[in-house]
Amino acid sequence: MAVGTRSARGLTLAVLFMTLVVVGLGGTVLVLKLRPRPEPASDLQREIQRWEEAVDESPQDDWSHAGLGMALLVAGRDGDATAEFEQAVALNAKNWVALYQLGLLTRDSDPIRAEGLLEDAARYAPRTSKSAPLVALGNMALGRGDAEAARSAFRRAVADSPFLIDPHVGLARALEELGDEKGALEQYREAARYDPNNRQVNEAIDRLEG
Repeated sequence: MAVGTRSARGLTLAVLFMTLVVVGLGGTVLVLKLRPRPEPASDLQREIQRWEEAVDESPQDDWSHAGLGMALLVAGRDGDATAEFEQAVALNAKNWVALYQLGLLTRDSDPIRAEGLLEDAARYAPRTSKSAPLVALGNMALGRGDAEAARSAFRRAVADSPFLIDPHVGLARALEELGDEKGALEQYREAARYDPNNRQVNEAIDRLEG
């Protein structure tokens, strides 16, 4: 495959991944500012076709399958996307993007597997990208009432990406569940540094200060 083609696909993969990280993290205003505008349906279909051609050209390339999976996910074709992510992981067990997306896609149907996938995604992701699967892990832990596990996951997310809001807010929620209001307030204040107009954060600060 030509270097120029690989570079173009790499850029497309990065743009698509940024979109999906935003979806996975939720309400991080700082990251939302980086979200590209949704592509018209025709553009998205062309993007899917380009990734399908990449898979046809290099069926053993796990990143081509991951790229196709993300394009399909943007198109709302979750089942087809899941199949591509599964293939990417089968080809490369360290493909952290595919692991992360599979973790998100299976967290309701198979939460035990989802947690393992997200842990692996966090293990293999590069620095400052580990926070996405870690935040997902923390939210899952909070959902099942395990504040201790949530605190651990969110602390790891904060250590990886201290400039994002969601790790701080998640850690604050976990600390509140554990009765540590002082620690929770510190985390909400830290979140406010990066988004001083965030209503959820400011209401939490007012509540804990009062």
